[in-house]
Amino acid sequence: MTIPSSRFISGLCTASDIGSERAMKIRAKLMLSMGILIAFILFSLFAVTHIQFYIIRDLEYMREKPAFTALKENFQRQYAVGGNSWAGVRAEEMDSGSFFPELALVSGGSLVVHKGQLPLRTLQDEGFPLFLTDAEGKIGTLFVMDAKQYKTYEFKSMWYGIFPVVVRVSLLFTFVAALVISFFLSRRFTSPIRKLLQGIDSIKKGSGGDVKLPVARKDEFGAIARALQEMNDSLASLERSRKQMLSDVAHELKTPLMIMQGELELAQEIDEPLKQEKVSSLLDEVLRLNRLVHDVLELSRMEAGRAELRREPENIGALLQGLIEKTRYIAEDKNIRVRLRTPEEDIYAPVEKHRVLQALYNILVNALHYTPAGGTVKIGAGTAVREGRLVVLLSVEDNGSGIAPEDLPHIFNRFYRADHSRTRPSGGTGLGLAIAEQNVLLHGGSIGVQSEPGKGTVFTVTLPA
Repeated sequence: MTIPSSRFISGLCTASDIGSERAMKIRAKLMLSMGILIAFILFSLFAVTHIQFYIIRDLEYMREKPAFTALKENFQRQYAVGGNSWAGVRAEEMDSGSFFPELALVSGGSLVVHKGQLPLRTLQDEGFPLFLTDAEGKIGTLFVMDAKQYKTYEFKSMWYGIFPVVVRVSLLFTFVAALVISFFLSRRFTSPIRKLLQGIDSIKKGSGGDVKLPVARKDEFGAIARALQEMNDSLASLERSRKQMLSDVAHELKTPLMIMQGELELAQEIDEPLKQEKVSSLLDEVLRLNRLVHDVLELSRMEAGRAELRREPENIGALLQGLIEKTRYIAEDKNIRVRLRTPEEDIYAPVEKHRVLQALYNILVNALHYTPAGGTVKIGAGTAVREGRLVVLLSVEDNGSGIAPEDLPHIFNRFYRADHSRTRPSGGTGLGLAIAEQNVLLHGGSIGVQSEPGKGTVFTVTLPA
């Protein structure tokens, strides 16, 4: 019987500790992520405002290009009239309509003309540049702003002025909002984690089926919870099976031991040697104990996957003939006819003779026990193709009392008896069908049963051919 090991339990402890640490960090990570997001939004807003000013400035130039071109040509003409000199040039004469509230002319690195309130440096950075040229090359640069460009600059300056205040206020409110949101989000995320950790602690403490996990969730936490629930149910089932097995083995051992103890105590009290029939009775009980221990160990080895299989081609028909001879005394005592049906003369299968005979013997003896006197047991053998491969089909059919529907799913369980009226001394160990199933499964085959109360039972065994 497989039970949870200390390594598995320690693994659950480690997973629980790691999960607790990660759950504690989720809230901090959420707050940090929120802060980074807010900082990115503010930076983007600042960058968009800055870029938008230059876009509007250039679009305004494209819209009012004739006015900009006329201003540029006026200055270039005045330069030529002045004898290739800026002497006497005046901004008011060049911009008679006062279309440009801000204007500055720079030539040879010196300021020649300045109009408006903005400092030269600001106008050079924010104004739209018009490059003045003559036949010999560049004669100066004109930095200008029309009315709309100037209003856009004023808005930009105002925005830059209040931006630090906006940042501080935004950070304050966003910090509070981030704190609240991260609190609720972290609770939403950490709540299932806490429940999972509590469930793992319950599994670690061996609570069995009393483990509460968020299995109803539709997300990844729910998938983890359902996997843990299945694992816990499996462990609980294994634990119940282990306890039931211990109880059944103790019950099986109790009866022969009590018989042996009673006989020996009686012989000791009367101070007489044991008679031959008493010795035979004690020997029967010893043999029963030995068979029980052997069956339990054999079944445990097969279920644990430690049983070795030595396959050899065997004639199934010959095996069945030998099996009938081996159980003939049981059939003759109850006047039961055993019939063998083999449509094919030679049916071979790669099997281990001992294990196949053990499985078929247990099934046949079970059929003989439940078949009334004068009944019939039919054994069949043949081949068929199942899922693209050749298999050997074996069947054992009786016309006995049958098996009740509520007992049918449990007949391959250890120590289970469909007929609860059968006593332990007369009913074997209760391991025969369980051993038969494990032997068949060890060969890569399958075993099934169909039964109808009052009409009989059919066991079917499939083995690779």
